[in-house]
Amino acid sequence: MFSASVARVNTAIMLHAEGPLTVAQVARASGLKYTPAASALATLQRRGLVRRVRRTGQDVFEPDRDDPHYPMAYGSALVDLPLAEAFRGQQVHAVFAYGSLAQPGGGTVNSDLDLLIVGDIKDRDTLVERLLELGARLGRTIDPFILAPEGLERARRTHDEHVESALAGVRILGSV
Repeated sequence: MFSASVARVNTAIMLHAEGPLTVAQVARASGLKYTPAASALATLQRRGLVRRVRRTGQDVFEPDRDDPHYPMAYGSALVDLPLAEAFRGQQVHAVFAYGSLAQPGGGTVNSDLDLLIVGDIKDRDTLVERLLELGARLGRTIDPFILAPEGLERARRTHDEHVESALAGVRILGSV
């Protein structure tokens, strides 16, 4: 398990559309101040999950995809997505990441982050707006697929391929 600040920096490094990132860019993407972001980067670098490279006269950081623990760090980045603010005031029962970014090293710079959100969502517009803000910090569009529990059960009964694919993704929160 990572501390909260290390988890936020790991998520920023692993999922940000652009990379490698400077410490200042990591701080912005993670929502941390510069010093805690730098400290978290140092922790991830000591653990071999992040590597520092020198580009155009400055230090930048990127995931170490050659490290055997990279798939675990990537999975943790998904599970540790800072979704609490986006879900504030909502009754979210489960969240799954699916699609190309649900796989370590998957996707491209242009890939969006697909999330299946199951819950009793009272204010979809606010939820989507908050997810857009989080996506902007990561340089990615977050594409929510929102289902009420009844809709999920109906989709499961009819073997909806989209829902089955989403449920086969990475469970971030809850269970169904």
